[in-house]
Amino acid sequence: MARLGVLCAGLGVGSAALALTPAELFAKVSPSIWKVVALDADSLPLGQGSAVVVAPNTLVTNCHVLAKAKRVLLRRDGDSIEARLSAWDVQRDLCQLSATAVAAPAVTLGETARLAVGQPAYAIGHPRGLDLTMSEGLVSSFRRNAGGQLLLVQTSAAISGGSSGGGLFDEQGALVGLTTIGSVTNAAQNLNFAIPAEWIKDLPRRHQQARTAALAAKAATAAGAASAPASGASR
Repeated sequence: MARLGVLCAGLGVGSAALALTPAELFAKVSPSIWKVVALDADSLPLGQGSAVVVAPNTLVTNCHVLAKAKRVLLRRDGDSIEARLSAWDVQRDLCQLSATAVAAPAVTLGETARLAVGQPAYAIGHPRGLDLTMSEGLVSSFRRNAGGQLLLVQTSAAISGGSSGGGLFDEQGALVGLTTIGSVTNAAQNLNFAIPAEWIKDLPRRHQQARTAALAAKAATAAGAASAPASGASR
């Protein structure tokens, strides 16, 4: 029995050790959080947000960060790197950027199904242009549609303009969401949201579906125009 007690105690210590301190978590994941700057045709800034490295040379951010952009730059520690839009899912406000010069490590993708209300959550991004800002809070709730599908992870971790596209992490440093919406009213406090990290895995499929649908619609429009009688043609 004594030996079994020691073994169980050891397992307990091992489980607790999986949780990182806030300082350890920041050191682990912050190299993968970049600032996104959207530029117009004259290279003037339209806005900025944040992005997270999720695969080699691949980052994700919110599509609204890139709205109307003609060029996209990634910035961090004095570096400024050109990026291109490589996949998008506007309905879910999730866009993918490719940048071959980004050598940062990919974060680990977590599972929102494993989250529980009340557990720690950490947001890291570039709010208001303040580079690599970390805020600590809790998982506050889960917002679902009428069909029960998860739409947003609610958190009390502070999020401000410029945080969009940044990372929401659990206490092991796994990415559980992309921070996307701040407080819904000026009077509201600690009402912040992130889109589920699982959507990142589903992005290639949904992007291809959207492209296929757009091409089909374009072909149908062209076919309709070709078959329509010319203006003024005799009947």
